[in-house]
Amino acid sequence: MSLFINKSKLSVVIAAAVAASLLSLNSCGSKPTKTQAASARGFETITTPASELEKVKKHMEDKYNIPCGIGIGESSDEMVARSISADEARTDLAKSIGTQVQRLSESYAQNVDSEAKKIWEEVVRQVSNEHVRGSAVKESVVQFNPQNNRYKIYSLVILNPEIFKNAVLDAASSQEEFELRVKKDEMLKKLDTGISEYDAKYRR
Repeated sequence: MSLFINKSKLSVVIAAAVAASLLSLNSCGSKPTKTQAASARGFETITTPASELEKVKKHMEDKYNIPCGIGIGESSDEMVARSISADEARTDLAKSIGTQVQRLSESYAQNVDSEAKKIWEEVVRQVSNEHVRGSAVKESVVQFNPQNNRYKIYSLVILNPEIFKNAVLDAASSQEEFELRVKKDEMLKKLDTGISEYDAKYRR
């Protein structure tokens, strides 16, 4: 009789453990991560030339406040693909300029009147954007598909940080209120560090 009871208890314990495991699995399965969900649909994580250039772009922007842009162009003509890629990269560069101006403003112009800050930001964007068309491609990756004789080109364009720094200074000097209240020395030190990094890697 005792053996029978022990076996019964053991069966109950095993059944409870199995049920708990199933519930746990169902719970995990009800909220899959994005990667798991993509894998379930047949997708897999890959690294492309664009992801590699994104790392460079993120490094230059986040660490040095240097605006960068990435573009992709495809054509049966290599030069056309290069042109499309570079144009896309410059469009992305213009967006990056706006982002970097905003970051500088948030970091070094907290004590500046909102209207003066707004005017400064707009002037820096305008002056910097005047140089976007002349920004050269600093890194590129060329791919060719022999099956359809098409080129795909990935381009990274970087705004010369000296141009960006001059735009920042010109905009600040035109406003006395901004000139007095902005953390100018800190901001210039950050920009000068970016210029040194750019010169070391891309100056020709």
